[in-house]
Amino acid sequence: MSKKNLKVFVDGEVLIAAHFSGIGHYTLELLRALDSLIETRDDVKIEIGVYYKRVDKIRTYRFRNFRIRRHLFPLRISNGLKIRGWQPPWDLFFGKRVYFFPNYTAWPLLFSKAVSVVYDLSFEFFPQYVEPRNQKFLSDQVKKTISWSDKIVTISTNSKNEISDFYKIPKKNIPIIYPGIDQSIFFRWPESEVAKIKAKYGIYGDYILFVGNIEPRKNLKNLLLAYEKLDATIRKDYSLLLVGARGWLDGEIFEIIERLRKAGDHIQQPSDYVIDEDRAAIFSGATLFVYPSLYEGFGIPPVEAMACGVPTITSNNSSLPEAVGTAARTVDAESVEQLSKAMEEVLKDKGLRERMVSEGYKQVDKFSWKKEAEKLLDVFMEVGE
Repeated sequence: MSKKNLKVFVDGEVLIAAHFSGIGHYTLELLRALDSLIETRDDVKIEIGVYYKRVDKIRTYRFRNFRIRRHLFPLRISNGLKIRGWQPPWDLFFGKRVYFFPNYTAWPLLFSKAVSVVYDLSFEFFPQYVEPRNQKFLSDQVKKTISWSDKIVTISTNSKNEISDFYKIPKKNIPIIYPGIDQSIFFRWPESEVAKIKAKYGIYGDYILFVGNIEPRKNLKNLLLAYEKLDATIRKDYSLLLVGARGWLDGEIFEIIERLRKAGDHIQQPSDYVIDEDRAAIFSGATLFVYPSLYEGFGIPPVEAMACGVPTITSNNSSLPEAVGTAARTVDAESVEQLSKAMEEVLKDKGLRERMVSEGYKQVDKFSWKKEAEKLLDVFMEVGE
């Protein structure tokens, strides 16, 4: 296969979900940038494979330069084949291509090349925070993905090092394609527009913000306990707003929320699911963003917060220092004392907040979907030679 006739087949399964996870957002934005990138390229042809009843969903994204291909099997049959390990080589059906698998799980190939994305190894390092059946599936499937792929894309240096060490594969075969930030969406919204979005979701007053799934790995327990330790006058001035879907093992988290509410603390949650178009306004309304996750492959919410001009505190573990640089305050988020102290210091010091905002804008400029799409196309070209 030469550079003059590069053909790429994208597994589009992750794009058919009703509500996107971080993986869905990453895949969609990367493909949108790639779609624009090949606008004037006659030497690159990209197809998206999708299950035959989900074609209309893919069309809503309005890709201009991609062809949509229908899978031979319905989604439930495809998933059943994966679970049972009966995965026929895709290139028998779709031909010789570079195949791009953006969601951990690849399919075998006979005479083609594969580029797959493994975002992080949370299912190996924190199995207690993953539903047991999903943990086993991912652990088994990613081993296959590694063996079937010519390149393993990941999203941070931390993840690259962990994947290389854990699976004993050369780092040269693990290119980093960072998440980008669309600064036409994520910017500091005017107060009048923020007020409309707050009213839409029943959000009131000034708030400290968290965005992410409500689950143990995100360390909401320590965030709630750190908020509880704040001076009473700060808790009176700032509620804690939690934005995210309920996740695995969230029972203890909601028990703490209920206890704090009964004690008079203001723990807010939106009245409805926050759609993507409204997230930047929710960020913009925050006085402080706190993201105390125990482990991340990258950690996009802190970068989104900084793009919206919000001072940010996050954990000093995994990839999070890489994502935020020196623009955010990083702490040992397993320490309630450290987390609470950092929150109080930032909330009490307006000058510090202004400096953090300025540094945050500089950090955000490092992450561009266009630049990352160019890097991904280079990976496809290298593999397809």
